[in-house]
Amino acid sequence: MTLFQFLLILGVAVAALLVLRLLPGERALALKRIFAVLFALAAVLAILFPSALTAVAHFFGIGRGADLLLYVFIIATLLFGVAAVRSKARSDARVTELARAVSLMEARLSERGGGAEDPVAQDRTAQDRTAQDHPAQDPGSPRRDRPEPGSL
Repeated sequence: MTLFQFLLILGVAVAALLVLRLLPGERALALKRIFAVLFALAAVLAILFPSALTAVAHFFGIGRGADLLLYVFIIATLLFGVAAVRSKARSDARVTELARAVSLMEARLSERGGGAEDPVAQDRTAQDRTAQDHPAQDPGSPRRDRPEPGSL
């Protein structure tokens, strides 16, 4: 085994461990872990026995093992892109649901309070008044409780 093969195997092992530790979701976690382990095993075997990869490529009618890897990488990248888009769409849908729920809650609270202002708006108004009363606490304004250098 060459040094480069060792480094590649080490990289695949680290990536597989990170994937196994960082994958969320209980429902598909076992399946994701199985695929991660199988991928890591296939990667290590391809690194150790590159001629076997060429034999697999020839079986599928592809000239070289490197070409087979490229095609598999392209397919994996496309699948990852689709999964990322679907995940973002689900996340966006959840944010929309939460925003609607918050709006409905705020409307119900204002109805119960007899037309009272929104508690969030009241809190913001109190914060604005505090910032006006104490401009030194406003991070965007210069400190006025101490004299500026050179003004003495």
